[in-house]
Amino acid sequence: MNKYKLVFFLLLLINSTAFAQKYNTHKVIKEETIYSIAKKYNIKETTIYELNPKVKGGLLQLNTVLKIPSTKTDLSVKNTEISEFHKVTKGESFYSISKKYNISLDKLTELNPKIKPKKLKAGDVLHIVEVKKEIVLDKKVEQEKTAEAIVIINDVVNDTIENITHIVLPKETKYGVSKKYGITVQELERLNPEIKSNFPVGYNLIIKGNKEPAIITEIEQDSVVLNSEETRLVEEFSKEIMGKADVLIEKASQYIGIKYKYGGTTPKGFDCSGLMLTTFKEIDLTLPRTSLGQANYGSLIKKNEAQKGDLIFFATRKKGIVSHVGMITEVSNDEIKFIHSSTSEGVIISSLNESYYSNRFKQINRVLN
Repeated sequence: MNKYKLVFFLLLLINSTAFAQKYNTHKVIKEETIYSIAKKYNIKETTIYELNPKVKGGLLQLNTVLKIPSTKTDLSVKNTEISEFHKVTKGESFYSISKKYNISLDKLTELNPKIKPKKLKAGDVLHIVEVKKEIVLDKKVEQEKTAEAIVIINDVVNDTIENITHIVLPKETKYGVSKKYGITVQELERLNPEIKSNFPVGYNLIIKGNKEPAIITEIEQDSVVLNSEETRLVEEFSKEIMGKADVLIEKASQYIGIKYKYGGTTPKGFDCSGLMLTTFKEIDLTLPRTSLGQANYGSLIKKNEAQKGDLIFFATRKKGIVSHVGMITEVSNDEIKFIHSSTSEGVIISSLNESYYSNRFKQINRVLN
């Protein structure tokens, strides 16, 4: 009986949602601006302009009635590129500016070919193409909500399988996790698309399977099942590692444009392993001096488990032995970027998709543990 009451309640909810007002109204008072109104309702200025195109580009008049998205209205997000300029202030670097505007170092360098990152100074004006997330109204919200609610009702009535979560532990693999929960790796990736090219420690996986993991031994249980305190520690560990990686990337990025120098470990010139040695000293971690020595340091990981801060190695000589090293700065679904000291161009950021490096790729090591 309770089950049918819940179904009835959900049907009422669908009905009220489908006919809910898409927006509220706001009357402009003295000294208000679009910016202050957007802040008041915790929305974007672009959203107000989207609903009120007549106020864009003009002076906001007193007592103007604006349409404001209702909190019940679903909004979708799209990325837009806005061309603008940035005046460099004291202490800023190419890395910090790229983070501020959500663009890559490569893109920032490409947009400003006449300004060398190492010679950046206060007062310089950089061309920026800022990637902004613009909120727009979703026209199909009612149909989607109705469909979603029907799925929920079916789940309630049929008592279907529940979702559970799993925190990724050090040295775990996608295969190992999928096996424990009785699902395929493909299903795990479908539920968690972010892990297709990465499998970071501390990531909270969504699992669709049995309400309990497959039967495991007490020893396996001790190493896999986390209580709340252990979960917190894993999440803090992951944040700390990512924080260190950001520090390393910012440090290495300060050297972009510096020439290659065999045996170099200073801003006067770097070789590949010298750049890594100097960079990692920023977090009090001393690496072996040579690329081959660094290749034997840390833990060997698979390419699809790579994340920023990992070392990436290449065999650039005929014997196939590691002879070049860089540090990963960015991992996307189909690309790995890394910073290194190239013999021909000095300190630069390159992509593993470049044929020269993809053909000579050797391994990836995790040294941030």
